[in-house]
Parts: sequence; structure tokens; C-alpha cells
Amino acid sequence: MAEQVLIVGGGDGGTILANSLDRRRFDVTVLAASLAHTFQRGFLDVALRGRRPRLVRDEGRLVGSHVRLVHDRATAIDLNAGVVATAGGARLEYDHLVIATGMTTDPSQIPGLTEVNARFGDYHTDIAQAKKLWAHLDTFNGGTIALGQSSPICKCPPSPVEGILLIDELLRAHGTRERTRLVFFTPYPRPYPAEGINDVVAPILEQRGVEVLPFFDVDKIDPEASTITSIEGDELHYDLPVVIPPFVGADIAYEPGDVVDEGRFVITDKESLRVKGSDTAFAIGDASNLPTSKAGVGAHLQAKVVAKTLAGKRATFDGRTNCSLDVGHGRATYVIGSYQAPVARAAPNRLKYVMEWLLGRFFWMSLKGTIDPVFDIYFKVTEPKAPKRQQ
Repeated sequence: MAEQVLIVGGGDGGTILANSLDRRRFDVTVLAASLAHTFQRGFLDVALRGRRPRLVRDEGRLVGSHVRLVHDRATAIDLNAGVVATAGGARLEYDHLVIATGMTTDPSQIPGLTEVNARFGDYHTDIAQAKKLWAHLDTFNGGTIALGQSSPICKCPPSPVEGILLIDELLRAHGTRERTRLVFFTPYPRPYPAEGINDVVAPILEQRGVEVLPFFDVDKIDPEASTITSIEGDELHYDLPVVIPPFVGADIAYEPGDVVDEGRFVITDKESLRVKGSDTAFAIGDASNLPTSKAGVGAHLQAKVVAKTLAGKRATFDGRTNCSLDVGHGRATYVIGSYQAPVARAAPNRLKYVMEWLLGRFFWMSLKGTIDPVFDIYFKVTEPKAPKRQQ
């Protein structure tokens, strides 16, 4: 009899996993709160370049014909009973559960941020917010643009630095850079958390005249005074704020309740990807609390690890991250590292920009698994090397 695999979440990780499982061995169900699958990386192009790429596809066309797709929202997961309850009143049982519910923005955590982002937009929430931000950037005629993240957790860690550099590129193209002050604020001690890439981007920011405010933990925003105040008491005035909201995990009740942390992220073993205390449940992608980048490539690699594990093969996740970082003007670099290999310094160039562009064009194919051999080669060629131990 086929084993029942229930995947909660129809994002990148859930879709890739569903298409990777052997249909002869598994009955696969994907429980998706939305059937609109979005290429979230494309929000950058909408908000900061004014492009209108096709960012949404029907989830039903992305999963294989063997996959049962249920359009409903999970409201409760009982790991002890092996049951997932939904908003529509269904109770779904499973032999194996994979939590791939992603995360969402929550501006309500910062006083004033809900009002600010409702007015100016942002490039992490959805397409409508990205379009709103572009409308403000495209007509900006000078003043102070303040961009940064309001909490340490961020979807696509390169995106804050990318945002300020692409805005710099836009203003230069519009001829308004000389009358604009660009300020980049971050809760970290340096512009980019990983030292290797920071050694690359910090000089670029300085070269382009971007002011950097490290250790800036956002406490509140005053929309009337147009100020952002840090927990430390520092105050930043803006004419146009681009504030990346805090992120939280999906609003789902868990039993036992101690399998999620304060941010509603599922507590997950960093190598096996099993949920805390469970032999039958896994968590992948942004839904987990793994100590690695929250990015699509992580969900991709984790989905493959779970697929191999369910197939009875030996597989562990090594913490691999492989995120592109667009520095503007047709150049990009990659943030590549793992649990054992610190992120290495990698200079931006045109070739890496083209690679990023190509990976974006092949995104939908990657979800279906049709170009897995290409990705296997790419990940092998770019595998980070752990430092040699000193004798």
C-alpha cells in the first residue's frame, strides 16, 4: 500500500518535493492556502526597475498529475495524532508530513510601519506593494531615501543591499542621484552579515556614496514626523522610507505547542530536517528555524533531502546557501556557503549577472524538476569548500 505524504504549503519547497517523490510508492497530497504560485524574487524587478514580468502561475499546472492538490488553509497540526485540520473543516491524516508553509511579513510588530508601508509599499510583501513602491521611486525628485530591514530575519538576505544599490542605479539613470541622500540601516554590525560578502559590498556602498547605519534596531516609525527611531534612541529622517517588515511563520496551532518558536517558525533539526521530537514530520524552507538563509534555493535543496530520506536513502542537509546578489549596472555576485564552509568573498561580474538572469528564466522549470540534472551539475561545481583544519 502506498505511503501517504502530506505536504502543507504549495510554495517552492512544497512543489519541488511533491514532484520529486516516486508516484509508485507515495500518495502525495499538497495542501495549499493559495493556488497562485508567485516568483517572489521578481518583486525586486517590479519595485526597483518598474518591470512587469509574469510572476504568477497556477499551482495546478506546476505539480505532477499524480499529486492531489487541496485548496485550503491549515489551521492546526497535531503531530501526536498525525492529523492536519483545515479552515474548510477537513481533517487530513498522513504517514509522513512535510511543513512547507513559508513565512509572511508582519509590519504590525513595529509601531507606525503598517501605515508607512501601506502608503509607500515594500518589495517583500506582494506584487501590489512592489508596484506601489515603484510609483514613488519613479517620481522621486530628491531628498532622503532610507532603506533597511526592521528585524534580523529577512527573506532573501541579499535583498536589503540589493535594494539600496538598485535604487542608486535608478537615481543615476534619472539624474536625481546628486540631490538624494541614500541611507542604509541594518541591525547588524556591518552592511552584510556574512564577512566574506561584506568585504565585497561595503566598498561598493562607500564608492556610491551610501551612508550605512549599523546596529540600527528599529523601534518605531513616526509617519507624521517622517522619522525612524532605533531602540538605542537614534533618529533617522526620511522623505521616502523603504522598510523591510518583520517576518513570521504561518499562523497554525501546533500540538505539542513547543515545536514552534516565538516567531512561529518550526523548530527543525538542521541536518535531518525532522521537526523537533517527531519521526514522521519534516519542515523545509522558510517555515523552519534553520540557521541558514531563508531563500528559494534553500527550500529547493531541503526538498531534495527530504525526498531522498523518504525514499530510504541516506541524506542530510549541509546548510548550503547559494543566493544571487545584484549590485546594479549589470553585475552580480553569489553568496555561497554552508554550515561548515563560511561564505567566501566573490567579486561581482557580468557573467554572474547573466547566470542570475538565466536562473530566473528557468525558475518554473526548476519547480517541475525537468532540469534537475542541470542544477545537480551547478550545485556540484559551486560547492563551497570547508576550511582545512590546522594540525
